[in-house]
Amino acid sequence: MERPPSALAASAVLPELPLQELECFSVLVHQLHFGRTAELLGVSQGRVSQLIKRLESRIGAPVFRRTSRRVELTELGRALAEQVVPAFERLRDGYDAARAGAATARPLRLGFQCAVYEPVARVVASLPEGAAHLVELPWADPFSHLARGEVDLAIVLAPCREPGLEVLMEFSRQPVYVAVSAARSPGGADGVSAAELAAMPLIEPRGPAPEYWRLANAPRRTPDGRELAYSAGAATLQAGLSMVAGTRQGLLLCERSTTYVRRPDIRFLPVPELEPTALQVVQHERRPHRLAAGFVELLAGHVD
Repeated sequence: MERPPSALAASAVLPELPLQELECFSVLVHQLHFGRTAELLGVSQGRVSQLIKRLESRIGAPVFRRTSRRVELTELGRALAEQVVPAFERLRDGYDAARAGAATARPLRLGFQCAVYEPVARVVASLPEGAAHLVELPWADPFSHLARGEVDLAIVLAPCREPGLEVLMEFSRQPVYVAVSAARSPGGADGVSAAELAAMPLIEPRGPAPEYWRLANAPRRTPDGRELAYSAGAATLQAGLSMVAGTRQGLLLCERSTTYVRRPDIRFLPVPELEPTALQVVQHERRPHRLAAGFVELLAGHVD
């Protein structure tokens, strides 16, 4: 049986349209920076280079000029950008509109790091049954799930300065503690000094988290200028704490978290000289959920 001409045309054209390469091209046109483009797309910088080279190979000529200091469009690249970038913006708008429409029929997907803190748990419990669905986010990857549309709100350690993500609320400002092995813990009841912390090998979050976020939550220096050394990394808080229990390493976390991750082989000691941490409620600017504003309003009424 013969296929209709429209089906034949689609099968002949669509496989040749390099959508992934063109999407990468459209983001790089705006950013003109391979590293930032990689962060926005959630891929490695090498993958961005590979996609652009593949696109240039398909086209048959360069679309970017790359030097050690800058990235700029070629004349052919500018002509391509005039066509491709608006087209991809329309595709994104249509896709986001469809997701927003679907959001009216599904529960609020709420991402959280480390633990569902008491005020958050109270708000979730106050919602109609099934209205919210909790999703645990890795310690070292606070934003990727939200950027990809896998959660609607993320409650994460501050700060968030990601393009396309919007901070709706900041709360739970907490002193910083260090988790240490109960068998090898330094310091006294009053906590750990900056000098003691600087002498301790530390564990940091290692994953897709942006550099500014890692520096805020695993600072490289104390306020008085002492350098802090990170000898290991972990993707999750639980993995980091397991490393702490059997070594002389320490792990920084907020006071509230210590109440949710207590274990007999670990002590939590305050570090009064470090700046407090805070939590933020973040959403995607293009994909607000119908329950997001109400959730934030309720949460504001449950926090100090």
